[in-house]
Amino acid sequence: MGNPNEGVAPPTWKLMLVKWLGLFPPLLIIAYALQWAGIEPLWFKLILETAILVPLLNYVITPFMDSLFSEWLYKGLDTDKKHQSVRFGP
Repeated sequence: MGNPNEGVAPPTWKLMLVKWLGLFPPLLIIAYALQWAGIEPLWFKLILETAILVPLLNYVITPFMDSLFSEWLYKGLDTDKKHQSVRFGP
């Protein structure tokens, strides 16, 4: 979410909200599926959940949510300043 090469990124709170909205439904589904499958102990269940969710979040959910919410995420950002260099000092 956000392209660091362009120098313009949405506010962190917007990114956090969009990632949470994308993460919660699959997390809930996977947690119930593993519970239904009777996977125990808890540490093994957590290993399976994170092994599934981290790649899913990185390669599927985040790009999908970024495209779905891109208009809202980038609304109001000053894209004209993205080519200006960063200045430190007076």
